Amino acid sequence: MSVFESVAVCEGRPLLLEAHFERLGRAAVDCGGKVPELPAFDFSQLETGLVRFYLTAGAGGLETPFAGNAYALFDDAEVGWNLPALRVASSAAPYLPRPGGWKTGNYWQNLDALASAKLAGCAEALVFNPAGMMVGAAMANVFLQVDGHWITPALETGARDGVVRAWVLAAMGASEEIFDAEALRNCSGAFLTNSRIGIRPIAELDGRPLELACAEIQRRYFDEIFTC
Repeated sequence: MSVFESVAVCEGRPLLLEAHFERLGRAAVDCGGKVPELPAFDFSQLETGLVRFYLTAGAGGLETPFAGNAYALFDDAEVGWNLPALRVASSAAPYLPRPGGWKTGNYWQNLDALASAKLAGCAEALVFNPAGMMVGAAMANVFLQVDGHWITPALETGARDGVVRAWVLAAMGASEEIFDAEALRNCSGAFLTNSRIGIRPIAELDGRPLELACAEIQRRYFDEIFTC
């Protein structure tokens, strides 16, 4: 078992680092462990990419307390804030979310949904829990514009507690709600968030073109978070 956080790095500067570490500590405590001592990491020597901090259960049997052994790995990856808009499709397979909004090492369901979407010519998949409520995207959180207001799946659905998601909620007055696929049919715009892509618009959702309505929040994210 493991939990992790992916920290975007822009020319040696980690983005939203304290929020990521807070979530890692909360995940460790929820797993029955304690707030870990994370390994020292010199971000200044990096250029652009992602540092993934993993906490593992450690050695021992099933009844051994969660140890929270910590590891840090750097991936040389594209990190952005205004990447091109995507085609996105809904996944038909019920998604069993992890408790607490953690990001865990078991991403099989996410990868399976993503692979199915790519076979259909889309770049991402929206996933729904067994009750039919939207959880998010396979690799990101999602925001929908419905009747002029922005909404995102509530954590109670199993949505991941992403740091960019939290920043958007605070910055633009969006709300957390529990909703099903009907919201997709009623939305006029949508975008995805995670540490790697920042805020990325959805151009087409289940074959229906959408307005590209997130330029203002993208610019604010660039000005307040991404600017190096």
